[in-house]
Amino acid sequence: MPRYHGRVGVSFRALVATVVGLVCVTTAEAQVEWRSGVAARSGLDKGAVVERLANGEARSEPVRYVVQFDQPVTPEQRATLADAGLTLQDYLGANAYFAMARAGGGDRNALATMDSLVDAQPIQLNWKLHPIFAEGRTPTWAIVDVPQGRGAPDEVWIGAYVAFHKDIDADASRTICNRQGVVVRDRLESVNALVVELPLTSVQLLAADDGVMFIEPALPRFEMNNNSNRLLTGASVVQAAPYNLDGSGVTVLVYDGGTARETHQDFSGRLTVHDGSGLHYHPTHVAGTIGGDGTASGGTYTGMAPGTTLLSYGFEYDGSGIFLYSNPGDIEADYDEAINVYGADLSNNSIGTNVSQNGFDCAITGDYGVTSAMIDNIVRGSLGSPFRIIWANGNERGSFNCGTSYASTAPPACAKNHITVGALNSNNDTITSFTSWGPVDDGRIKPDISAPGCQSNGDGGVTSTWDTGDTDYGTICGTSMAAPTVTGLAALIMEDFSAQFPALPMFRNSTLKGLLAHSAVDNGNTGPDYQFGYGSVRVQQAIDLMRSGAFLENTVSQGASFTRQVVVTSGDPELKVTLTWDDVAGTPNVNPALVNDLDLRVTSPSAVRHYPWTLNPASPGNVAVRTQEDHINNIEQVLVDNPEAGTWTVEVFGFDVPQGPQPFSLVGDGTLSNGVSIGFPNGLPDSLSPGSSTTIDVEIVAFGETIVPTSPTLFYRFGGGAFSSSSLSNVSGDLYQATLPAASCGDTPEFYFSAEGSLSGVVASPAGAPGSVHSAIVGSTTTVFADNFETDQGWSATNLGASTGDWERGVPVNDSGWDYDPISDSDGSGQCYLTMNSTGNTDIDGGAVRLTSPVIDMSDGDITISYDYYLYLTVADGVDMLLVEINNNGGSGAWTEIARHDTDGGTSWRSHTISQGDLDTAGVTLTANMVLRFTANDTGTASINESGLDAFEVTAFTCSASATCGDGIQNQGEDRIDCGGPC
Repeated sequence: MPRYHGRVGVSFRALVATVVGLVCVTTAEAQVEWRSGVAARSGLDKGAVVERLANGEARSEPVRYVVQFDQPVTPEQRATLADAGLTLQDYLGANAYFAMARAGGGDRNALATMDSLVDAQPIQLNWKLHPIFAEGRTPTWAIVDVPQGRGAPDEVWIGAYVAFHKDIDADASRTICNRQGVVVRDRLESVNALVVELPLTSVQLLAADDGVMFIEPALPRFEMNNNSNRLLTGASVVQAAPYNLDGSGVTVLVYDGGTARETHQDFSGRLTVHDGSGLHYHPTHVAGTIGGDGTASGGTYTGMAPGTTLLSYGFEYDGSGIFLYSNPGDIEADYDEAINVYGADLSNNSIGTNVSQNGFDCAITGDYGVTSAMIDNIVRGSLGSPFRIIWANGNERGSFNCGTSYASTAPPACAKNHITVGALNSNNDTITSFTSWGPVDDGRIKPDISAPGCQSNGDGGVTSTWDTGDTDYGTICGTSMAAPTVTGLAALIMEDFSAQFPALPMFRNSTLKGLLAHSAVDNGNTGPDYQFGYGSVRVQQAIDLMRSGAFLENTVSQGASFTRQVVVTSGDPELKVTLTWDDVAGTPNVNPALVNDLDLRVTSPSAVRHYPWTLNPASPGNVAVRTQEDHINNIEQVLVDNPEAGTWTVEVFGFDVPQGPQPFSLVGDGTLSNGVSIGFPNGLPDSLSPGSSTTIDVEIVAFGETIVPTSPTLFYRFGGGAFSSSSLSNVSGDLYQATLPAASCGDTPEFYFSAEGSLSGVVASPAGAPGSVHSAIVGSTTTVFADNFETDQGWSATNLGASTGDWERGVPVNDSGWDYDPISDSDGSGQCYLTMNSTGNTDIDGGAVRLTSPVIDMSDGDITISYDYYLYLTVADGVDMLLVEINNNGGSGAWTEIARHDTDGGTSWRSHTISQGDLDTAGVTLTANMVLRFTANDTGTASINESGLDAFEVTAFTCSASATCGDGIQNQGEDRIDCGGPC
């Protein structure tokens, strides 16, 4: 029997309750499983619960409670509760939520009629604290220096992550922190959290604030965690004919502990470095495994996808603290830039916290925390669109501090949505001695899949590019090597998907996970296990599976079902179906982390239900069983051996979907080949010209069936109400054409498409229509003023009493002896404005400096102002900042504040947008004589303030109607012929 570290044993005991939950539906007696333990209900009767929530006389401000129901809450019930004064916020499991009761009281009658409402209780302090804080322990890795003038030199200050309730905005969160003297280091937009530094003795004081949801110690600073790899995974097969894949057209973000050697011959100019974290062997090796072309080795050490474009970013920190904790704001900022500026398609992350190796508190092993939630949200699209993330599962079993067996996965590999990779030996597909195993604290399977990350013979590891020279190679082992192997394979799959299905948008992260898990070789115990996950990846099988069309993406809501009929013929050896979904980010206060719980239900022709694989986290070495539902993981797989011939039903059921609808992916070995997809080869319009119809090319592809004639249809409306419809015209083959009638200024066009398959029935785009629709605006956006500061367009700099730090335009000097300036401008054009762009100590001291724009005409249209800004700020005291103001009289008279930036961004550029709505809220009247000014201030606590400005742009949205008077036609928007229209 394996021996476990003491802390791990405690986790297993705690998981026994979770295992029981696998086989039980949620009942009226279910209790919330807080990180601090299961808590009893308040014991109030229904009348007392309603009175507690509705009693507004005693509160002048909103108050938050934990409310619980005896069954899942529907979207309609959420809306009813909100109207009654109770807004449901983050989900806690067991049909419980954090909820905000409005100031002034709620509607007693409406709350009393909510039959499923069973409890409401105040939020207890220990529910808001990570166990390390709740138990009074010190996270030694997060200790930082006491800020000057903030406390006694021997006072213990630590870094922490503070998550706030959904209604607390950025300004309110900073105000809460300022009341407790907390230093704000960064903001995490994806999860409504702040990275802060504070006295250890102030943690509970801060947690006591009603707006604070959860506080946890900052994670330890992230650290870095091919020829035979290509052979084992099948990359060498698909790089050759007839596949001929090399990852061309796919851009990969390599996020690591430093940056790669840009000039190495194997990158052939395809790799660019985008921050100043510093050259390092590790990211160089990782990047070569993904996309090196083997030039310097005659092809021997070619990577998985030698045609990819590689973006190299490194984790950056400010050098404070004893052990230097992690600031996940750097992840968010680098991902934002890589995705939205440089077009990254997926990322590799061969980094982790290395808890065991560094001797940190083993209590954080297995944690799902704020960083995990942020990663899950990035996968779901918090930075603009859904994104694909590969993450190394860690090497924690290589050290004895936290045990060398199960439950050894450290954060943030414990997130739900990214694809975590364990390490195998490339020569024989066996498990390595160091790779981390699951389960994580709530019982979920880790890793998701495994790939070669070492070699037990030959060169003893993975050989790839090295940082010491442009032709050098090095050999190392780790999940850091396994993850980029999978990332490179993913690039090959994505390249082929674009070629095979050119009209379809790139698949979600959940589809990639499903394809990889479904086609993997089952190593170790039969079925998934906590060592290999779903098995050893095989890219040829994954690509063949994808090419068969045996996958789909759709959505499901609470209590709803999505079904497919699957025909099994006599003699088929197995029926395998895999369901994956990118779940809503979990609430760090509770276990399990799963929010939206979907069930995969597969039923035979004789009405026998077959269940997915499940594991028992309390007995992690046991073989997986197929006897019960899975209510822990966001990947489920049903495997039926020697299936009965006939028509099977595959159902995705929304078992508990408190924050739906939930997108999902379904994959099945050719069995899901029947289906219809709707795509748009030339994209969809996001803006329409008023008075003119718009033609849209539509590609409708049937897999294993035919399209019912005349079924392809466009549905549209321009201002709510019922949809109108028109048939699509067939151009040739799978290509159709839709005509969207002319719209008028002020219309709000919404539209969707449908087609009927002879077997699968009606399919719509977007999925879930008409509940979900495509939309466009009527009008156009023009650039009023743009300045990348490559030329002088009339900006002026003014000194307001500062001894140093005047605004200067130029290429950043990048002084290696002064670490607080950016190494480059933000948009790659070269020049920008910086506060004192020269060598040495160049920050603003003892005053303020101001940069003022030329006069800009903003008199026509809805205005949007956007810019990139740089702010390295060591003390966030609410005084030192970068202040943005606007004036509508050429710079004379009153100025109006429209933005203030007062949180440290480290050495990263950040983007900001000010909309017409923001200007209206600020009371700004737009004229032809608008002027903006940016004031960088250092008049508060002595600190460093280095500011910058780049990529400044003003755009205007306008809608000019086409003249249709006198044409003898009743046009869209006319009350009758030639009257009341846009003339």
